Amino acid sequence: MKNIAKGRFIFDYENDSTSSYLVINMSSDENILEYQIEMLHNNPSQDILSLDMRQKNDEIKLYYNITSKLTLSQFLQRKRLSKNEFINILRGVTKTLLKSKEYFLYDNSFMIDEDYIYINPSSLEIRMVYLPVTLDANVCENFKNFLGQLIVSSAKIDEDSSGNYIQKILNYLKNDDFNIADFDKLIRDIKNEAVRSKGDSKKQLSHSEQGRPYSIDGLINPNDNERDVNLKNNDVKPISLEKMSSSKKGEKSGGEGETTIKMQYDRKYIVIAILSQILIAIALAFSLDTIKAIVGDDISGYGGAVLIVVAIDILLFRYLFKKENMKEIKDYDKNGKYKSADHNTSVNMSKREIYNVKGTYPSIDLDQEDSQVYELLDPVSINQNETVILDEEIKESAYLQRMSNGIMDKITITKENFIIGRLPDYVDHLIENNAIGRTHAEIVFMEGEYFIKDLNSKNGTFINEVRAESNREYQIDNGDIVKFANIEYTFRLS
Repeated sequence: MKNIAKGRFIFDYENDSTSSYLVINMSSDENILEYQIEMLHNNPSQDILSLDMRQKNDEIKLYYNITSKLTLSQFLQRKRLSKNEFINILRGVTKTLLKSKEYFLYDNSFMIDEDYIYINPSSLEIRMVYLPVTLDANVCENFKNFLGQLIVSSAKIDEDSSGNYIQKILNYLKNDDFNIADFDKLIRDIKNEAVRSKGDSKKQLSHSEQGRPYSIDGLINPNDNERDVNLKNNDVKPISLEKMSSSKKGEKSGGEGETTIKMQYDRKYIVIAILSQILIAIALAFSLDTIKAIVGDDISGYGGAVLIVVAIDILLFRYLFKKENMKEIKDYDKNGKYKSADHNTSVNMSKREIYNVKGTYPSIDLDQEDSQVYELLDPVSINQNETVILDEEIKESAYLQRMSNGIMDKITITKENFIIGRLPDYVDHLIENNAIGRTHAEIVFMEGEYFIKDLNSKNGTFINEVRAESNREYQIDNGDIVKFANIEYTFRLS
């Protein structure tokens, strides 16, 4: 399919002030099926890239809006797919092909190629390129070739040994009577099996917990006079003065960023509570004569005084022992090193920048030496199925820098393909600014030179005040001004 289209049409990229486009140039002699373009205009599809046709002289241009999207091949270069993510991508493609008849489209006119299938890198939603022309292509063969290339060469996929779903897919590709509708059914069955398996494991866990005595791992013994604060539901149980401590707990499977951290009230609030009780007792002792003079022998008068004291106590304790006045208990090992209850802090060693992942985590002193920061990494938290490669020290040869509020902001280029954007866990340098694209731009090192490429960002990448065309590599030299949206840097070679 790709070879047929490449031999017949010219593919290019353009952008304006707010959008990036894939542009397919066709001869004016081409038989454009305008009713299909009109159909897509009137019934926009979430699975097909929107397109606009423009004609000038003897040339027809089809514009596909690819703003804030990556090609599937770009995305897969640095993304390891889970089973669910891989199945959802395949499902997105098969669903689009099967629904094409509802739009009076031809399924063999889709570009079934990872270089022309686009993906939203944050939601993993698929958008496909449709050519409103008649093509002599076998959609089933094209799809089989696409799948084979994807599984064997392009995608890094987490295998599921229990289901062997990759093997099921490969076996089906060998069928002589392969068709997309049956393949879509296979994909849906694999997905449903995973959902059922997950549901069964949850039921087993629920049954195994019934009747189990509460433990310190997250369920608290009713006989313990301890206050429990659940970070997810903010459930709070009554306070007991016998143990001024608490634990923040979270089920490991309950969501991202939940952990178990021991908490206690700040010592000063406990001291204030004790001193207040002493002062109240002293005040009562000196006030007995006054109270007796006022109420005489009326017992109810004394009861009223007691109620006032109790009310004051309740208000005082509510103020002193609220959860905002709690702090983490620091636990030290025999060598005097701090042991944290959580090991999910992300430490970017190459850039010496520390990011806290979403959730509740222990604080890290940014002034401490690198060796101290590295000790926070828990060897148990590393995926034991993978070989851990120790990064070699990368010589600082190129970087971007700018002054921000009197502070030097520096981005060191540490890879041959270095992506800048605001999509955590995907980009190499994170810029938390809504004007920046999720995957805004890529700096490429080739043959001893540095190039920059805009990745279909909405607000653009500028080199010396000139906007770069998306998906094109521009050489950058020492001293060049590079601007991502509204953030300006100077490129430096050391």
